[in-house]
Amino acid sequence: MTVQIRTVSTDWTQLPTGLTWYFIGQPKTGKTTQSSKWSPKGAEGCLLIDTDLGSDFVEGANTVTVTSLNTPTRPQMVDNKQVTKKGQPVNEVVPNDERGFYHRTGKVGEPLEVYSMVEIYYWLKNDLKKLPYDTIVIDTIDQVNRWIEQEVCDERDQIAMGEGNTWGADWAQARKKNLDIVKKFQLLCKSLGRNLVIISHAKNTVITDGKSQLGPELPRGLAYALTASADVIGYAMADKEDGKFYLSFRAYDERTVGSRLRPLAQKVLEFDYNSVMNEILKYKEE
Repeated sequence: MTVQIRTVSTDWTQLPTGLTWYFIGQPKTGKTTQSSKWSPKGAEGCLLIDTDLGSDFVEGANTVTVTSLNTPTRPQMVDNKQVTKKGQPVNEVVPNDERGFYHRTGKVGEPLEVYSMVEIYYWLKNDLKKLPYDTIVIDTIDQVNRWIEQEVCDERDQIAMGEGNTWGADWAQARKKNLDIVKKFQLLCKSLGRNLVIISHAKNTVITDGKSQLGPELPRGLAYALTASADVIGYAMADKEDGKFYLSFRAYDERTVGSRLRPLAQKVLEFDYNSVMNEILKYKEE
């Protein structure tokens, strides 16, 4: 077998693809709105996986609403009797428009088709190559983690995470499940040259030296692993003076941000796809 070794040489006159962007910030700092347009085609090039039910008023966004981790099922009934097979009860998938959610805008009050993360992943795995989207957005990974933690508690017969003498096994189990999901989306997007955007709300935590650190609203171990897997981490901010949204890539101890892309390192830019990409394209090596 011959192994091909390549020497890395980055051409900043071309925009990189297959990146994982991780946007963290307080509520109402433009994360959903700006991420829904994170493409050279604007909103037309983005698919927003809405787990927070927060995209209803984002004009022009292409969204799928996700309300669970796994696909919900119910007993399969015929003539008011549950169907059985070889003595075992048979379940069926709950139709997407019968999962208890309704339109808040447009078709107000009509059933809303909602999905599970599992359904959306396998749909994208089969069809993304044919779809017009070059960016997939998960908004938010915080909600996905809450579903995972509930699943872990159910599996371990616990009321809450950290209950009993688990010695952190439940947290480790939840962390692995979350990272496995993100890894699947990353590999899918990278294999097709699509970008993945992950969104988290921000929270203050206390690190070992006593400093307060601003990072994702996630358990510490999971937050560290997710930020480590991202190519670019930006902190979203709203400016009180000009009313604009900004992204900070300035890395320091008290804030979990940074960039593997040298053109963005230590910059604060307007939270806008074109502004950030122009910063990359105009970069010149010193």
